Amino acid sequence: MIIGSHLQKALEFQQFSEDNTLGFQRFPANPKIKRIYNAPRLAEQRHMYLNIIIDFENNSLFGDCYLVFENKSENLSRFNLEAYEMKINSVSICNIIFEDLFNLENKKIPDYKKIESLKYQKCEFATDSNKIDLEISKNIKKDAYFILKINYKIHEPNAGFYFVHANKKSHAVYDCVWTQGQDSDSPYWFPCQDDPRLKITTTLQFAFPSQWNALSNGIKISEKIQEKYKTQIWEMYSQHSPYLVAFVAGNMAFASDEWRNKEISLLLPFKYENMKSEILLETKEMLEFYSNYWNYEFAWGKYGQAFVADFLYGGMENTSITINTDEVLGPKLFATGNERRTYLVMHEMAHQWFGDLLTCKTWSEGWLNEGFATQSEMLWDEHTNGKVSGIFYAHDNYLAGYLSESKSYMRPIVCNQYEYVSEIFDAHLYEKGALFLNYLRDILGENEFKNSVHYYLTHNAFKAVETKDLINAIQTVTGIDTTVHFDNFIFRAGHPELEVSCEYSSYDPAIINFNISQKQNISKEFPEFYLETFIYLKYANEKEEKIKVTIDDKNKKISIPLKEKLSFCIFDPNGTIIGEVNQKYPESFISEIFKLKNSKYSYFKYLAAKNICRYYNNKENFSHIEKWLGVEENFRVRASTYRLISEQGQVIGANLLSLLNDDQPLSKAELIYSQANCVQSKQITLLDKLIKIAENEKETYNCREIAIKSIQLISQKYSLLRSEENRKKILNFAFSFLNKQSFNGILEHAAFNLISEFCEPDHLKLILPFCEKTSQHWRINIGALGVLSKLSSKYPNIRSELRPSLIYFTDALFPIRITSALPEFWANSLDPFYDGQFRKFHQRKNYGILSMLIPRSRRSYQKFLRNLDTKSYFEKIIELNEIKDKYQKIQTELGEIKLIIEKLKPITSKNKKLKTKPKRK
Repeated sequence: MIIGSHLQKALEFQQFSEDNTLGFQRFPANPKIKRIYNAPRLAEQRHMYLNIIIDFENNSLFGDCYLVFENKSENLSRFNLEAYEMKINSVSICNIIFEDLFNLENKKIPDYKKIESLKYQKCEFATDSNKIDLEISKNIKKDAYFILKINYKIHEPNAGFYFVHANKKSHAVYDCVWTQGQDSDSPYWFPCQDDPRLKITTTLQFAFPSQWNALSNGIKISEKIQEKYKTQIWEMYSQHSPYLVAFVAGNMAFASDEWRNKEISLLLPFKYENMKSEILLETKEMLEFYSNYWNYEFAWGKYGQAFVADFLYGGMENTSITINTDEVLGPKLFATGNERRTYLVMHEMAHQWFGDLLTCKTWSEGWLNEGFATQSEMLWDEHTNGKVSGIFYAHDNYLAGYLSESKSYMRPIVCNQYEYVSEIFDAHLYEKGALFLNYLRDILGENEFKNSVHYYLTHNAFKAVETKDLINAIQTVTGIDTTVHFDNFIFRAGHPELEVSCEYSSYDPAIINFNISQKQNISKEFPEFYLETFIYLKYANEKEEKIKVTIDDKNKKISIPLKEKLSFCIFDPNGTIIGEVNQKYPESFISEIFKLKNSKYSYFKYLAAKNICRYYNNKENFSHIEKWLGVEENFRVRASTYRLISEQGQVIGANLLSLLNDDQPLSKAELIYSQANCVQSKQITLLDKLIKIAENEKETYNCREIAIKSIQLISQKYSLLRSEENRKKILNFAFSFLNKQSFNGILEHAAFNLISEFCEPDHLKLILPFCEKTSQHWRINIGALGVLSKLSSKYPNIRSELRPSLIYFTDALFPIRITSALPEFWANSLDPFYDGQFRKFHQRKNYGILSMLIPRSRRSYQKFLRNLDTKSYFEKIIELNEIKDKYQKIQTELGEIKLIIEKLKPITSKNKKLKTKPKRK
């Protein structure tokens, strides 16, 4: 039997590594998972009236939930609701005539007192930890309506509703509560049918500490303060999905403004109250932009935003009230080198159209929510920084993120095979989804794309949608059937890897030939891609032409007759192909491209720079790049080019980068790291320069952080920096940051990563105090635990001292980011002890974000097994060599003993004769 043995683990890993069917590669993380389908709904919810009291001191909430249902069954006798870990005190029922209470066309929702005053009758029910099973004794006709009244209480909820107390369990410094429903956590704080297909209106009444401010869905219709409680009622007369029902409140500042006669409100920590005008102005500008871009005005009665402590994600697009992490707020030296708040605000706002107004019918179609919201970031960047900036935003964020993830696994964007819903909330859903929309925009044309999406919005507003609805909208507006593109990029896994070259025809110089080869693995399961793009032609007389081409074979040759003398040409001029594209142009094109003055050609110059780095690596060509970067206005273009040169530019590129300066904080940080990434001759000079940047308190946080990361990079590359003298110098520098307090632990985290390069057992006493304390920022905990992981891999003899800290947060829900980091630390530790911790982690209930972390942990576990397996090979080799040495030693000793025995034989025989006594007769 091999059950539980190392052989079984090796077998499990081998099985996991084999490709799945239907276009999947190494997905899902748990290979035993089958496809997931929606449960039947015999009755469907239409409205919810919630009346709850929040007992903050005791982490409890209690009250009544009134749910209005429409019966869809001929014989409804039993059905159930999701209600996770609640105490259900009573359930009662009342038949109603819907039209007597509701008139949604006139935005009429009944007064909550009218709902409360109805005559309810007791309803038989049974509960477990996940649902309420209801027995309907009254005869309810098909398409008729009824109301369920559920009285319940929740204490210490594990998900859905979060209580954040100042200076407890985390570094939060103010009290607040907030909710998180997506993807399936709403039933942790109110009973419901948790299904994105269903749309409901809501009336929400909350009682909470009187000194707090609050936000919820819809319009606030009343507020009153009695003793220690403030009670607010919020009404949402437009339908939205149950997972989008939300509430947030806290000891926080409130601010508001107005846009197109609609309220724009804001809830944020008092210490960032000075940022309220900036955020409100930014929000109004984004609402105006997005409403105009799609020609569809923001649909909800108000738009509120809250920035709260300990939020699980970056942000959540609850209908008309987005909840964001407060970690995107900060001082000037943080904000000027960080774009995260701006693009977070844009992303979550875009969901008010895509996700809230139109909601994916099933989570497998979630890209219809997240793809559009992610693309909105690029559209906003184009709007504020120019069209070319959007190309680089997409390449550096979307394409890089997706391609990185694709090295671990690939799956179709639309798929219903996963362990937990959140497992598909990945770079395929977000980044690849956004890239596909951008690709459609390119091949359809901007106006046709916008008109198609406008139709898609108009005809599906307040409904649940599927991918086919978008395909139909495009065909209705443009007459073009784009199904082939959806089949290639949405309904199958993978991406093309293209090798593109162009040259003049040897038979006719008035013809330019393009050779396009698909280099990815092609099989029956992963056939060649069908895609469309353009070839841009620039003639010597300044005329230009754009020709649409189709790539529909593994090797495709395209010949283009030239109308004039050609200056240069570019394949995929807007960079929208979803995949890896390597283009090689004739060297004569390079100088022609760099002659262009208009900034709209910056992407072409980037492609020319890539050709220089790969194929035409000489000083003359690099001088073109140097002159261009000196005048290039867009910081994204500069940053991407710095990275390109550092990765592919070799020695000449290193010399070029050493001459450059950049004052824009984002591109400056990229330049700092790129300079460190190049081949360096003056390593000590570079080290001193980076130390100076990191210690300069007038520098932005992102530049100081990247300087510390750059020191770690050069320490890994150059043995000179690992000499005893420089090692002490770098360690003293790194440890100095642990005695200070940087914003959100940014610099301490980077310093810990640097320490991990040089750490030794003697440093343990300095590191351990930072490992388990939750009153500090979670980044500090993670940094310190990362050092322990490195120590474990280097010094097996001290592992027993490290284990208590590395498992301390295994069962914790907060701070969740520390918990989420543990599996990777265990994988890197090379300590077999953590096999049990992995299994324990995977057996946890999938509360909140854990449903995303458990699949990620499974992938870390595969790495853990690989690391142990690799390590075991080396250990076996060492063990065999030791056995061989011992065997040879024993053989030698046996030989010596044999010689000694041989020498002793004559003496022994003589002694025996002397000692022999005469026998008696």
